Amino acid sequence: MPFVRTVLAALSLSMLAGTALAQNDPAGAPAPPTRPPVQQTPASAGDVPPPEFVASGQPLEIDTHPVNPSALTAADKATLDQIDTYFNNIKFFSGEFVQVGSDGKRITGKFWVSKPGRMRFDYDAPSPLQLLADGTSVAVRNRKLNTQSLYFIKQTPLRFLLADKLDLIEDSKVLEVGREPAGISVVLQEGSAASGGKSRIQLTFPAPAYDLKQWTITDPQGYDTTVTISDIDRKLQLPDRIFFIDQQKILK
Repeated sequence: MPFVRTVLAALSLSMLAGTALAQNDPAGAPAPPTRPPVQQTPASAGDVPPPEFVASGQPLEIDTHPVNPSALTAADKATLDQIDTYFNNIKFFSGEFVQVGSDGKRITGKFWVSKPGRMRFDYDAPSPLQLLADGTSVAVRNRKLNTQSLYFIKQTPLRFLLADKLDLIEDSKVLEVGREPAGISVVLQEGSAASGGKSRIQLTFPAPAYDLKQWTITDPQGYDTTVTISDIDRKLQLPDRIFFIDQQKILK
């Protein structure tokens, strides 16, 4: 089924949610596979994007170049090592997100992550969606219809983003790397014929903090979804109960 194949190719719970929302909206036809309009670079080199730009959910422009993972330059390896270190130093973080689909629709919400393996995305009304990862499974919940779909984390690229330890070279296929005064970025390839095709994932870390601020997923059909995160809290330790998945398809 196309829906299942797209879900299995998705980067994150937010991409899963976008797919689920489209399936439950029979009146909405897919938009052509185009990227959201590109705006001028949001800030001068070395600056964090301003709040209004983050809220817009538009792509953060960091140029990348193709790489051969088996013959990396010292500079590209240093960039990938920096990204690995960033993820490996994070255990808990939460914040707000803006998701923009290829049709330009903008959805907001809040998220929580507790590594290894646990994540929760709560979409703001009128979206009925809630997404959970409990360390083993991923649940895409529709609170309006009282239903949910379940997947194994290993069926999605969540397996490396929520891993206790990450090594991009070993755990994924790196296609492109970029470093500019404005920040660093990496483009990964995920998926296979068995999961419905290959997706491209671009992770972007603006200077000077080099914290993850945005990812853009291009699915096997060429559709883009961009997720921008903000108001990050990395100190709050999260209770396991907020990631609990009721294995019943009908929600209580």
